[in-house]
Amino acid sequence: MATQSETCKQMESIPQLDGTNYCQWSFHITAGLRTLDLWLVTGAVPPQYQARPVPANAATPTVEERARIAAWDSANERSIGFLSGAMEEAIAHRVQDAAETAAGAGNQVTAQHWWDQASTLYNITTPAMIYRIFVQIWEWRMFPNRPPQGQLDHLLMLYNQLEAEGQMLPTLTRVMTLLATLPKDWQQLVTHMVLNQPAVANITWAVATAAIGNHWDGLQAHKKHPHPQTKVNKLSAVQRKGPNQTLQQQMAPYQGSLSKVLQKKGKGKARTRGT
Repeated sequence: MATQSETCKQMESIPQLDGTNYCQWSFHITAGLRTLDLWLVTGAVPPQYQARPVPANAATPTVEERARIAAWDSANERSIGFLSGAMEEAIAHRVQDAAETAAGAGNQVTAQHWWDQASTLYNITTPAMIYRIFVQIWEWRMFPNRPPQGQLDHLLMLYNQLEAEGQMLPTLTRVMTLLATLPKDWQQLVTHMVLNQPAVANITWAVATAAIGNHWDGLQAHKKHPHPQTKVNKLSAVQRKGPNQTLQQQMAPYQGSLSKVLQKKGKGKARTRGT
């Protein structure tokens, strides 16, 4: 038997049934019911479905029969509580009324009644449901600082929900929508890899997601092993004017501007004496 903390943890992961998200809701709550070992008394179909045990003699059930009945009743009540807790209040009241009507006056209302009536009332395609899914697809964006696989799985889930409602978008439309929502510094490289196909028919969801995954792997590899920066020797980097000097020229006395000035002065004095 699942503990209260386990049940609460499962409840937190399930979206509330609001009347427009039955497909998403049923997927998550089915997983929760299976985890809590309540699915067999709720939505399973025969022969997997476990009906309430019936004693061989209703008037004098044995101790074991009473224990099995009590365990089933407990699982049934916990499952009803789990289902109702994952519904908006107005939705839960409507499903409860429908479940009681389906069970009939004086009969026990089961979790299976709740499950079947929730499906009958809300497992239908409405314009509001289609619009809600389209809005989520339109608002989806790829975050460059997170691994892409989980984000891509979420977007694919939205497309699958749309398909479950009978609205399937062409593959090319899905891929182009995906490319348009990539980070700007990803778009040029990833788009080139995806569109560099021999034919339009080769542009598939798998090709697009593989290109995104390869780009992400390249970015992570660059972070782990960045290219070393070339160190520049400041002295050797200084450009020297004129041709390279020989060893004798380098060892000769400096003939800079001062020596030239002295030479000019010496010539001037010599001329003066001569005159």
